[in-house]
Amino acid sequence: MFRMQARDIIIVGGSASGFTAALAARVLYKEKSILLLKKEDKTLIPCGIPYLAATIESCDKNLMPYSLLTSQGVEVVIDEVVDIDRNSKIVITASGNSYKYEKLILATGSLPFIPPSIEGTNLKNVFLVYKRYEEIEALKKALRDANKIVIIGGGFIGVELADDLSNIEKDVTIVEMLPHCLLQNMDEEFAIKAEEELRKRGIKIITDKTVKRIYGKERAEGVELEDGEKIPADVVVISTGYRPNVELAKKIGLRIGDYGVLVDEFMRTSDLDIFAVGDIAEKKFFLTGKPAPVLLASAACQEARVAVANLYGAKVGRKVSGQIGVFSTKIGDLTLACAGITESLAKKENIEYIVGRAKVANRHPANLPGATEIELKLIFLRDETLIGAQASGRCNEVAELINAIAIAIQNKMKIGEIITMSYGTHPKLTASPVMYPVVVAALDAYRQL
Repeated sequence: MFRMQARDIIIVGGSASGFTAALAARVLYKEKSILLLKKEDKTLIPCGIPYLAATIESCDKNLMPYSLLTSQGVEVVIDEVVDIDRNSKIVITASGNSYKYEKLILATGSLPFIPPSIEGTNLKNVFLVYKRYEEIEALKKALRDANKIVIIGGGFIGVELADDLSNIEKDVTIVEMLPHCLLQNMDEEFAIKAEEELRKRGIKIITDKTVKRIYGKERAEGVELEDGEKIPADVVVISTGYRPNVELAKKIGLRIGDYGVLVDEFMRTSDLDIFAVGDIAEKKFFLTGKPAPVLLASAACQEARVAVANLYGAKVGRKVSGQIGVFSTKIGDLTLACAGITESLAKKENIEYIVGRAKVANRHPANLPGATEIELKLIFLRDETLIGAQASGRCNEVAELINAIAIAIQNKMKIGEIITMSYGTHPKLTASPVMYPVVVAALDAYRQL
């Protein structure tokens, strides 16, 4: 027999943002009852999905650790939310159960986007990069059994999937409609570095072309480009981005924007007792204030923590003023990372800017065994405010360098503040104190003032 139950905080969705919201709520509200409702029993760690092709042995090795939540008193129920009565503040599930809430957090994520112009997407052995266990298990098996693979889309997932497949010597072709892979997130010189590394690893790359159709009788046999060129394939992977999964939010009458559920800086929706976080929530770019499709697990987790902090009253110091967009990836042993405005976007938005560059060794002296070069590009407004950064190098610290720079962007640091910043160095750990990459790039920008 079904019955009405009551919980203080209910979270709908079990991926990065939902998990983080539950964890943060448990820390901040020890006296509150917390329920997380998720549709699938097994929830994949989203960022690990491209590496299930070869590096990660199985999907079971890439699961969100829900025992961490249950061990701290968070109730986790496998059930699909099908409706919400906002007036009565009741969540209704597919199994017929109902839960009354004080505060509700929607974290329903995103779904793969299929370009409507591509024919043949319903053929066998055509895969979307879903975040669901069963679909990814099927994709993993198909990829490992295939010889020729075509990946439609040269964004981060397409590039990382291709890179991982190179470890098991598959014949892989990326088809990207833009002039370069990763061009939506980094400038041309860094995108070219990524492509060069992919080609070194045997990946074929076709850019500036779109796929007209996927051909074959019952199963995919290849793709045909707009110019008539055909590329044979045993498996075709469509990796052309994601769209917010707003169906539930739309059904219950929440306001929806171009890129998701409309939220304020405290992650509140048009219903102040309902919050939206992660891919479902529309983001605004930090500098322009324009809506932006920034679908990142790191951004999702940030939003989840902000939402939880503001569940029982908005706190001025805890808000999302806009997404910077901080990305990092690794191709072979080359790390690329970026944050904020690219030079190409600055030009497009008619922003007056200056660029500072640095190429320095990551250890000192530079001939120390294992030392390698880091290349850094900083972008400043004419008033000296840091607004963007990109970096590359054959070392993992490039990613953490960009994370640190993202904090500087978030805090609107000026050239002078960066030049005079405090930092620690060590020969085996960092660049030289006299050639520290962020300072060198800031000095280079200063010369142009």
